[in-house]
Amino acid sequence: MRYQHASDIHADLKRLKRDTDSSRVAPGFSPPSRDAALKGGATGDSPDFQMIAGLIQRHKNAAIGTVVVVLVLAVVTWYLLRRPPQPSAELTQNRLTFNSSENAVRSDAISPNGKYLAYSDPGGIHVKLLSTGEERLIPRPAGVPSGAFWDVDSWFPDSTQTLADADEPGGRESMWIASILGDSPRELRESAWGGEASPDGTRIVFTPRSRREGPLALSGNAREIWVMGSQGDNPQKVLEVGEHESLTWVRWSADGQRLGYIRVRDTQGGPQTSIETCDMNGANRTVVMSDPELSLEDFYWLPDQRIVYSRQESPGSTDENLWQIGIDTHTGAPTGKPKRITQWPGSYLWGLGASADGRRSVLQKAAAQGQVYVGELGAGGTRMSPPRRLTNDEAFDQPTAWTPDSKAVLFGSNRNGQQSIFRQAINQNTAEPVVTGPQNAGIPRLSADGDWILSVERPKTAVGPPFPGRLMRIPVSGGVPQFVMDWRPNYLDFGCARAPASLCAVWERSQDQQQLVIAAFDPLKGRGKVLRTIDADPTAFYDNGLSPDGATFAVSRGGEAEIHVRLLSLSGGSDREITVKGWSNITGLDWSPDGKGLYCGSVSPQGSTLLYVDPKGNARALWQSKAASPAIWGVPSPDGHYLAIPGIVINSNVWMLEGF
Repeated sequence: MRYQHASDIHADLKRLKRDTDSSRVAPGFSPPSRDAALKGGATGDSPDFQMIAGLIQRHKNAAIGTVVVVLVLAVVTWYLLRRPPQPSAELTQNRLTFNSSENAVRSDAISPNGKYLAYSDPGGIHVKLLSTGEERLIPRPAGVPSGAFWDVDSWFPDSTQTLADADEPGGRESMWIASILGDSPRELRESAWGGEASPDGTRIVFTPRSRREGPLALSGNAREIWVMGSQGDNPQKVLEVGEHESLTWVRWSADGQRLGYIRVRDTQGGPQTSIETCDMNGANRTVVMSDPELSLEDFYWLPDQRIVYSRQESPGSTDENLWQIGIDTHTGAPTGKPKRITQWPGSYLWGLGASADGRRSVLQKAAAQGQVYVGELGAGGTRMSPPRRLTNDEAFDQPTAWTPDSKAVLFGSNRNGQQSIFRQAINQNTAEPVVTGPQNAGIPRLSADGDWILSVERPKTAVGPPFPGRLMRIPVSGGVPQFVMDWRPNYLDFGCARAPASLCAVWERSQDQQQLVIAAFDPLKGRGKVLRTIDADPTAFYDNGLSPDGATFAVSRGGEAEIHVRLLSLSGGSDREITVKGWSNITGLDWSPDGKGLYCGSVSPQGSTLLYVDPKGNARALWQSKAASPAIWGVPSPDGHYLAIPGIVINSNVWMLEGF
């Protein structure tokens, strides 16, 4: 760059070639001495030295400038090596698993050396050699029942052992070391899960609480983070969060000196998530990323001072994408601004991870479709023929009511880009909208007299208090929604009895979250008086249902190993409780039209089961589905001849990304 003309470079190159060509050595020239040759070969009398000296003399300023340039380049190189490398624009993705919706992938982890993928599905834990596609199965440990979840958590640094969880139907959980070399799995600790080995393999971080409810709950619902030795020894608590908070996806930093985690805060406007870090004493906490409106699903910590995370694109959206943000590994503080990496519509992203060098990343892409199924009842509603699929689209449909004549199902759907209410006759293939004009409404239910469809309408911009929505009424024939009352942040659900009864009720949590309140409302006049108040666990979810005669309110706590249903009198009578023996994890609670039984769901590792429960707690299985589903329930038609059932179709598979 210091030459003025290309001809100058050409002349110097010709001179250099001439002077160093062995065939053109000057007469009488003797080679340098052995000592000089060992020191570099060029002496003061050699043509090489004379040529170099001449060049320097001719281009003295250029030579000095070259030295400066070299020094500057050294400084720039040092700076570039210290700063986080910028991700390549050539991001490539390859699909690694091809499971069906009935065999959805549950968990995944790529080995530190980037050669293996471990993933779990209902069949167990599989290890796949990425170079050939060859797979082998890591069997469940002896003594762990076949119906238990057997999921992979992470790898040890040697890429020959994994951490795995066994989650049994009875509620027992345990953490194991499983080898890909054929050794039998070895139990590390009970009541622990979600483990990840430190980068040097000497420690394991874990959480000591149970999973979230439902078979697809892959992230945790913990309030504490613990660290123990690699053999399960010396467990020590690192961090604990508040009563209405939980922790998910705990990850090590690349140097093993900090921990990252997702913190979930339960608020009146819904859960709020943030990515945070702390040191090994649970101190020096930092917030890497926080968004009060958008859910942060998962993240991982790359060795090049970046955190890659999946984030919801908009409130209520089913679209998630990968984002990245720079991070100071030593302090855990963010550097720079977040940047989006992908643009993938219609996918949930979790199970994020990377090889030790960060060159290969894996994740699960999952898509969920909720469809409506209809089954025909017999024997007084205690038996049901195999249900058939009523809706057939790529939307998310959820049935909650029928038209008064029992000829059509009412359901909420996002098929038009926003949540709306539809009805579809049981002998037709297409649905029709119920509401006139734009709106964002769901949970349709009938009023007691059958004249109105009641639903909760939420503006798209409403993400928190004071009022996230409104309860509206629509003529049963369809039309423009009319206001009934504000839908408060602490409201849970609502329902109505059937004529000749006239009661409609809303159930809500008290302001301190310690009680469940049942209050009356009128579709024309709005909220009425409080009917009952009971104590309730502020961290638990409850299924509820108002009896057809309006005299009894049924309530059951979700997530229990055995279903218990409390029958609360609203007419001054005595309360009672029934136990549904042999069934756990209730989902949904609907009364039969004659008030003599209840329809509810039970979710287990084996799948989901729809039950009919009589007043003594005796349960009859109406339908069992092996497909993974977070919830199942049955809504009876007013004439008692049919059940409308939600069916969740979930596709989840693992993809590998390269080019970060």
